Amino acid sequence: MPEDEKDIYSVLWDFAGQHLYYASHSVFLSSRALYILVCNLSKGLNDEAEPCYRQGMTNKKLVNRNKETNLENLLSWLVSVRRVRPKVNEVVTSSNGQLNYVRPPVIIVGTNADHPASGDANEMLECVQRRVDDNELREHVISEFAVDNKGKQPDDREALREKILEVLKMEPYMGEERPIR
Repeated sequence: MPEDEKDIYSVLWDFAGQHLYYASHSVFLSSRALYILVCNLSKGLNDEAEPCYRQGMTNKKLVNRNKETNLENLLSWLVSVRRVRPKVNEVVTSSNGQLNYVRPPVIIVGTNADHPASGDANEMLECVQRRVDDNELREHVISEFAVDNKGKQPDDREALREKILEVLKMEPYMGEERPIR
């Protein structure tokens, strides 16, 4: 590694998706973050979401009171991220001009690409992209990735990793020293 490059340390948070916790999410969200929104492509985008939680080795189902679909659930997370954007839209553009987004950046990752619910995993992500393109949420979304959970397509994961590093290197707060307490 060249001397002018530094290691990037990341902290990953997996938010509880149950409605019970929605009110507390805003306490933990920040404009100084990269968001990776994950959707399970083995479930239909327009199927009613089946919220659950894990207790020991068992998944416990919860009631979907709003009858949200899986796609609507994903879009609601994008709305939550948009709410923490800086007061003035901070547009970040790469030196080559190929990457352009409003902070905070978002990458959408579709898992289970090896077993998509309908058709092809990339077609499902294109459907997500069309819905996102229909509103102001698009300016935060950098790209979408379909990832094979079985590891048969390691290039997908490597491309995702490279995109994450590219974005983090562009973020103006990277490299700042912050007190732990």
